[in-house]
Amino acid sequence: MLKPIPPAIMTLYSDLLQQVETAAQGGALYRRVRDGIEYLYAKTPVGATRVDVFLGRSDDPAARERADSFVAGAAAARSRREIVRVLRRSGFASPSAEAGRLMHALAAADLFERGAVLVGTGAYQLLEASVGSFLPSATLMTGDLDIAAATVAIQADPPEPILAILRRADPSFTDVPQLDHRALPFRFRASSGFLVDLLTPLRTRDDENPVVLSGLEAGAFPAQYLAWLIHGSIRAVALWAAGVPVLVPRPERYAVHKLILSQRRAHGHDKRRKDLAQAGALIAALQSNDPFALEDALEDARAQGAEGWAKPIARSLAELGLDL
Repeated sequence: MLKPIPPAIMTLYSDLLQQVETAAQGGALYRRVRDGIEYLYAKTPVGATRVDVFLGRSDDPAARERADSFVAGAAAARSRREIVRVLRRSGFASPSAEAGRLMHALAAADLFERGAVLVGTGAYQLLEASVGSFLPSATLMTGDLDIAAATVAIQADPPEPILAILRRADPSFTDVPQLDHRALPFRFRASSGFLVDLLTPLRTRDDENPVVLSGLEAGAFPAQYLAWLIHGSIRAVALWAAGVPVLVPRPERYAVHKLILSQRRAHGHDKRRKDLAQAGALIAALQSNDPFALEDALEDARAQGAEGWAKPIARSLAELGLDL
């Protein structure tokens, strides 16, 4: 049996999610003098580093107003960090420090605002509030982060390569070379072994592989079923630092997606077992808290076709001992 999340803790999570979505950027102010003129700057945390933000001349009212906003944003971040600590102590899953820094760097580059969706176990960890139950700890472990680019036009704001963004979380990140040395990389690895994969929905069998994400100077692996998975994605907050706003799949779609993926031959035994365990945990939570959402997702997936959809779903449900 999964442990339900107490209503007071759910309310606290909802408050945090609302706060991070509207939070002003915060940072520590400092001044520099050039040619006898004083300028204002803010140093704001991003991932594992701090980024300098130019605010303007110290005698410019607009620059002083921006400075006040950064000071207020820093104070609000301190308050949110305490909420994050309370939620973590209550039992909510939280990303590892490495994953948290990566999510923070990606969010700071506005990628989640511009069409990026966190998928894989990194997203699964953040679905507890959506299903109203704490998920089994054995299903939460991961050493990678999968990012779906819902559109090939995705780019950071301001535009910059994905590798520069990842290196704000860990300077050791490098791209993993492809068999075709001319192809843009879609996989990136830190010296710790932590992996980041860029994915994009498979549109046709003739899609180039990897698909070019020119706005990030990277490629993306075209994945079947991904378009269905990320349709109608929802907001969530990663419990790291002052809370990181991200976009994740709906839990009912994540569960059904894992039912399908667990039957694919390319998946090894451990991966298959983990897929089924994650699907089973989400299904159990949804049956208690939102059974109609699960029913609708199953119906929609089965309607996509028999061979690649309905049959693998049926096989996985049978393995889980479920009749849905």
